[in-house]
Parts: sequence; C-alpha cells; structure tokens
Amino acid sequence: MKTKRQFARISAIAITLAATAVLPAFGNEWKAWANQDPTAPRVIYTDDATALGAVLACNGDSRLTAIISTQPGSFPDLLKMNAPYKRSEKAMVSVGDQSPQDAKVTWIPAINVVQANSHMVAAKVFNATVLGEPFKMDVKHGDDVDARFPPPNDVFQAFADTCQKSRSEPDES
Repeated sequence: MKTKRQFARISAIAITLAATAVLPAFGNEWKAWANQDPTAPRVIYTDDATALGAVLACNGDSRLTAIISTQPGSFPDLLKMNAPYKRSEKAMVSVGDQSPQDAKVTWIPAINVVQANSHMVAAKVFNATVLGEPFKMDVKHGDDVDARFPPPNDVFQAFADTCQKSRSEPDES
C-alpha cells in the first residue's frame, strides 16, 4: 500500500513537471508604456507583477532614467498609487560581478520603488538586460534590489534604436 502511494506521488510530480516544461513561456517581457509606439518607444517597462522590474525612459537628450521596483508589482498599477513621501538615498549599484558604484537615488517607500535619475544607474539596468546579468542595488535606508530583467525583445530593441537615433540627431536649437 505504501509503495502504491509513493508511486502515485512520484507520478503526480512527474506529470506536473512535464506539463510545466511544455507550457508556453509567458510573463516577464519588455513592453512600451501606454500610448507609446512599440516600434519607437521612449518609455518601456517589464510587465510581470510577480517579479522585480524596471521602467526605462530616454529623454530628448538621449539620457536614460529608470525606476526599479524593490518588491514585485505591476508598474502601471504602482505608479498610479499615491506616494507623497520620498527621500534621497545613497546606493551601491552593480551588474553581475562588476565592482559596485556609488549612486544617489530617490526611494519611494509607499510604492516600493527606487527612482534613478542618474544616467549611470539607468545604463546599468539597460546593460544588465543586454548581458543577461543580475542587477544589484543596495539602498542605504531602503529595500535592496537583486533582480534579473527579461531578455531584450523587439520592443527593447526599438527603444534602444530610438534612444540612439535621438543621440545622433543634430541639435537644431
């Protein structure tokens, strides 16, 4: 009797694993922000509410900025929430095995995100994505981040191309 139960338990686990292995990949990928053209976006975000994620934006000067979540959540939902309190913090930022670099960030505890107006921090999010390496941020008085962002897709590539084009366009002022 005991052997039959063990066999049934092992069979159930094997079926579950097999079914999981053949399920289509879904979840975390880069998407263009609302009302952004997915073929030329200036703002993109990761879309998995069950994982840490990021928003990347490229302004008119081709400078990158980023918002990084410290807890899993949907960025469109998080950024709609009221978050009146924020504070500047020091952080150490790294990608993979690189040496950490000092950075100043804005910690917004009500919605569990870190806003990085520094091009360097946003570039590290970008590079972590391209390299497939973990992104780490140790925030002095806030939550730390240890995230793997989804691999580049067509939207991410379009974002990179759009940002690069704006960098190479002549200044007409």
